[in-house]
Amino acid sequence: ILYVYNYPNPSKGETNFTFKLTQIPEEIRIKIFTIAGRLVREIKLSSSELKYDFNKIYWNGRDEDGDVLANGVYLYKVIMKAGEKSEEVTQKLAIVK
Repeated sequence: ILYVYNYPNPSKGETNFTFKLTQIPEEIRIKIFTIAGRLVREIKLSSSELKYDFNKIYWNGRDEDGDVLANGVYLYKVIMKAGEKSEEVTQKLAIVK
């Protein structure tokens, strides 16, 4: 998994997670956390939803309950799982309204 970014960043809530894949994994999870470490949203994607090379995943800026997230800095982790191999990348995103 290469070139993990979200655009726009900072966002007004909605954003797109982008990354490049060199192989199609079994699944990818995007976990979004508060700075304190609380998981607010998890996006799961299966291999059928992913493309070799460039991927763009939309997120509406809401938590698991459907509530809009507050202004601030959040961390997100993109976790790729292929067989026994697992790879993860952590990045920051900011929400400013």
